[in-house]
Amino acid sequence: MPHRFGPSNAVAADYAWVESESGNPDLFYAYCLTLVRGITPDEFMNRIGAQILFDALPLGPQFTESSYDLWEAPDFGKMQFIGATTVPGDAGDWTLGVELNGQLGVTRELATAASAGTTLVSHRYNGGNGVGSFRWFEDGELQLGFEPLFAFHRSGSDPDACRDDMEQIGFDMVGNLDDIGPTTPAAFALAERLTGVRITKAMLESAVFLCGKARLPPRQPTAPDRSVDSSP
Repeated sequence: MPHRFGPSNAVAADYAWVESESGNPDLFYAYCLTLVRGITPDEFMNRIGAQILFDALPLGPQFTESSYDLWEAPDFGKMQFIGATTVPGDAGDWTLGVELNGQLGVTRELATAASAGTTLVSHRYNGGNGVGSFRWFEDGELQLGFEPLFAFHRSGSDPDACRDDMEQIGFDMVGNLDDIGPTTPAAFALAERLTGVRITKAMLESAVFLCGKARLPPRQPTAPDRSVDSSP
């Protein structure tokens, strides 16, 4: 099994703040977060083909406006805004990519390129349509992919690699849709267990981001992969 970083015993409750009024519920209503080990923000932006627009932009009105402007004409979401900054993890520095209402970090072609020779963990949620994604790549290969609402159905080359962690965190692993448990906070906790990077409100509020826009690749037919479904 590929190397995993840590140790971390993060659980969903550790990230309850992302959905609380004291956190930033507007940010996490529609977001994508990406962590890539051992490369700089410049290299990350280069790997996803981003055009740099700002050298040091904090999360705030300009970040938000830039993100949502690309959903208007003429781009209509085909180009998306992303910021990248350096954060500490247990195995050294990582690049953190932040998107508002974006999906670059969970897009397979871009995650494959960004994870070349290293580890990438990303997760996304869009409260407008209830769609979420979690992705773990090692050197261009998807190890684990799933939708947090349906964690009992997973794909990738090693879909059971994090099963014990996911159960401890609080994901619904058996398809009990009457009690799905946490989803967004659980995704944050699993990302921490895989990377050793703890995302905090203070970290996000104090960070400045190298920002740019990158094009979403055209949609391709979904390739078959190994998956498991542990629902009853």
